Amino acid sequence: MKKHHILLILVIAGIAAFLLKEARDLESSESGIRTELAILRDAVKRSHATDRSTATPSGSPGTRSPAIDPRALMADLKDILEAGPTDETMERMSRLMEGYEKQLASAPLSKLKEICELLEADFPLDQEAMEPARRIWLGIVGMASRSDPAWAFAKLDQAASAIKVPMADVLECFKRWPSQDGGAMSLSYATALQEWLDAAQAGGRIEPDNPLAAELRAEIASARGDQSAAIKHISQLPARSRREAAIEHVKGLQTPEARRQALEELGTVLDADGFAPLVGSLTDQHGFDAAREILASASLAPEKHDLAAASIAAAKPGPETRDRAAWLLENLRSDDPRPLEKFAGSWTEANHADAASWIASLPQGPQRDAALKGFIPAAARIDGASAMDWALTVSDPLLRNRLYGEAHQKWAETDAERAKEYRDSHPLDPEALKAASE
Repeated sequence: MKKHHILLILVIAGIAAFLLKEARDLESSESGIRTELAILRDAVKRSHATDRSTATPSGSPGTRSPAIDPRALMADLKDILEAGPTDETMERMSRLMEGYEKQLASAPLSKLKEICELLEADFPLDQEAMEPARRIWLGIVGMASRSDPAWAFAKLDQAASAIKVPMADVLECFKRWPSQDGGAMSLSYATALQEWLDAAQAGGRIEPDNPLAAELRAEIASARGDQSAAIKHISQLPARSRREAAIEHVKGLQTPEARRQALEELGTVLDADGFAPLVGSLTDQHGFDAAREILASASLAPEKHDLAAASIAAAKPGPETRDRAAWLLENLRSDDPRPLEKFAGSWTEANHADAASWIASLPQGPQRDAALKGFIPAAARIDGASAMDWALTVSDPLLRNRLYGEAHQKWAETDAERAKEYRDSHPLDPEALKAASE
């Protein structure tokens, strides 16, 4: 059985399982709403996958599934649901949908719409007792969204009003639909979504500064090929959402030139904590060499260039990281210590011994201190005594005092007695103590 077939069976089994659960706890409305949306998203994922993989080869009519009969499906559902929420009901529901899964996957849009209409007529959406059928209805609407997104948006809007789904969950659902199969938002989906958003915001149903709406508008702009508009919307988001939206935006770009432009524009929008993960994600997706070439052609402020270089060098640490460390040192354009700190911290978490060997090869000075600033906190969780020894080698006395205290504190969290004994026998030098008191 193909993977998407198995996914469908699991989705329907989840529906039946929820039927049994709802009978025992009808008070869990919030959980029910979120389960609805999860099932809906799973149904959309499966429908996208089958849309690409279930085409029948020419000349093989025997492998084609029979056309779905919506009324027969309704009759079978009624027969099962009238039996009430039992273990047998769950098993029968699973077997039923396993039998219909190929027909649903290949059903034309008109049949999916007909099934929705029949479900609405036989199982009113606003009745709590109709919860299982409502979930099936939502799943069918999700399947239809790939062919007629405007119709699907209207239907989901109707469901949201009937069952009082929070607008945030509706927007999150609309955001997830296009990416369930790993693809990007299509132009037809983007066009329909913008019309829906414009109407909802004009009607006062969504606040003008709603961050989820801004994320959706950024994705719409990306789907339309308007990168500057997409980044403008991203810039209006809160810091964490801005970082996540930027990463998703760059993932959808198809050419090195588009990625270079995005890197430049996002370099002015994201702070250091947001920019470094963006470049790391780009490197993970396209590889060290491709990311390095994009950086070489990008026009960035020196500090942002160095953060990008550190993220590229630190991506997927392995045997080649030492060579990438040498590349990083050769390409630094500023005195900002954060790039080396972030690089050393990432490498230490992946391979403490290799990172330590590299730092030992560096000459005393600001670059080595910057690397130790990233190395010591990570190393203290692995070997507290070694981390405290490393702290004593920091050339800047004030930083030496600070990193020594941090290494001791982290070690003390797991073994306070040994950490104290080691500190007493390996004290800080007078210069570092004096720097801290000034």
